[in-house]
Amino acid sequence: MKGRSALPRMAFLAGLLVVAGGIVGSIWGGRLLAQFDYFDVRRVEVVGARWLAPDSALRLAAIGPERSVWDDYSDVERRLVRHPLIEEAQVRRSGVHALRIVVREVEPIALVGVPELRPVLGDGTLLPIDPAGSSLDLPLLTMNAAATADSTRLRGGAALRALEIFAKLQNVDPGLAEVISDFQLLDGRGLMTNLVMSQPARRLALPAEVDESLARRVRATLADLRNRGVEAALVEARYADLIVVRREQL
Repeated sequence: MKGRSALPRMAFLAGLLVVAGGIVGSIWGGRLLAQFDYFDVRRVEVVGARWLAPDSALRLAAIGPERSVWDDYSDVERRLVRHPLIEEAQVRRSGVHALRIVVREVEPIALVGVPELRPVLGDGTLLPIDPAGSSLDLPLLTMNAAATADSTRLRGGAALRALEIFAKLQNVDPGLAEVISDFQLLDGRGLMTNLVMSQPARRLALPAEVDESLARRVRATLADLRNRGVEAALVEARYADLIVVRREQL
């Protein structure tokens, strides 16, 4: 007993009347139905969680059995998005007695050693994901000097600048970003990357600003090398309107 009406049959009938009257979709109708025990929450499911365990999301949501499916859950949504792995969360009704928590998680773009490997966002935020226990397939941010970090964020201008450039590349051409195995800041202005073994070039140098036109020309160059059976040591794409292929060992 929790203070609302304890007459489930009357609640059910009231609910039917409200539905029939077309009031359910309104704020007033939801508040009315929330007063009846019949609509208590009996089941909560989590959808969209990949990095965050569903049990952890449920504990964070802390939706007790005294809540109604017709309650306002904006407080729960705000609590969920404060977690570093959750970018967006919505609590939706899923039947008479059930709720569905739909989450959209953040997407790490690289791994960085600080000194242990940690997934990181483009702004330097370190994520509480264990690379060994997850299906992460991300490039490695390498540095001439060890990156420093506090418990939540990567520090150091070179590391953050490299992440910023790589995030732009990923946004412009995710397919090209996927063939990069590791990257680091080059001369403070661009990126030097190593490509995966399936590519006809071992390394790719990129400028600080990567647009769709440049990405298309880089992909066309790699395709041409593959078609001709040529293996390159470096594809240099930092020159304006010019891509240079170097075959000598570096």
